[in-house]
Amino acid sequence: MDPLVSIIIPVYNGSNYMREAIDSALAQTYSNIEIIVVNDGSNDGGKTRDIALSYGDKIRYFEKENGGVSTALNLGIKNMEGAYFSWLSHDDIYLPEKVQVEIDALRKAGDMSRVVYSNFLILKMPEGKIGEYEGNFPYRQEFLETGAFAPLFGFISGCTLLIPKFYFDVYGSFDETFRAVQDYKKWFEIFRGKRLVYVRQSLILSRQHAEQTTYKYSIRMSEEHWLYSWMIYNSNKDDIVGSDLIDMYHFYSALFTKWFSGEIYRDGFQFAIQKIMELPESSDAKERAKILNNIISDSNFKIYLPKEQEFILRQDFYLRGIELADNVKFIPFRQFENVKPEENILLLNRGLLIQMLIDAPIRKKIFEKWILQN
Repeated sequence: MDPLVSIIIPVYNGSNYMREAIDSALAQTYSNIEIIVVNDGSNDGGKTRDIALSYGDKIRYFEKENGGVSTALNLGIKNMEGAYFSWLSHDDIYLPEKVQVEIDALRKAGDMSRVVYSNFLILKMPEGKIGEYEGNFPYRQEFLETGAFAPLFGFISGCTLLIPKFYFDVYGSFDETFRAVQDYKKWFEIFRGKRLVYVRQSLILSRQHAEQTTYKYSIRMSEEHWLYSWMIYNSNKDDIVGSDLIDMYHFYSALFTKWFSGEIYRDGFQFAIQKIMELPESSDAKERAKILNNIISDSNFKIYLPKEQEFILRQDFYLRGIELADNVKFIPFRQFENVKPEENILLLNRGLLIQMLIDAPIRKKIFEKWILQN
């Protein structure tokens, strides 16, 4: 028998897009679902309420005072009757097969108690341009399915998830004291030490637009500094089992390299270096820390790129100020997808460059051989 899946839609002033979200939930090819809409104290003259109520008994509707998305999700979880939780933002869209594909992935894995997540499409407004998220492309399946890695590396879009309800019974609901990182905090608490199921197929359409809820820069930065230091501090050997990493040095090195250029994770960087230096299991801890510190402090990749190979690298925000050898040509982000390189010239993007760094200097593979094979 197909288990009941609860699709929870938190919404605040959502009259612009929420009808598309609800319709996409109703259009699921998987039929055993319930749709819960939680109005988080919208102040739009009843527009959000009217749209929700127009669906009648096709949805379950709740209304509360404004408290933020975590409070709305918690109310939905408290009232859900399904065996699985699935989050849908009011401005996003599920592809019709989203739930069915994830249930099938659980069955194929042979364990219905695991958590599933997937890749996703990005819809940029107002241009209406749709593209597939590429951040997870360079990573191996065992990385993507390692529970601690998924939140630490930023692999997850929350609306792609399908989570067994009992996880919230065991680990509690979303932390309502946070406004920007409550989701990733909960993912780390739930997923670490477990194997996830990752579906490379894109199953949702995530809309990017000017009306999205944002928080003050200082609040977001403060919460993210705390979150990533907290996750690193709480990581241990059990979190890397099944990841193809050898030890905790590789774990911290991989994290450090992933975040090499993000100013918001500076506290996390320094904490990772401290952890690497404190671990007693490797004789080359100081050398590893030196390599990583060079990456973040000097942004110098010249020593890692073979001089005999030419590259075209997609430029983006996070690569500003990066030093590369003369055999690397930068191409603006929007022009990159139309570039057709000549023979023997390799295309690179930031994610692939990061994966090269993880696989080459840290895991001591021959870098030139890695490039030719990939």
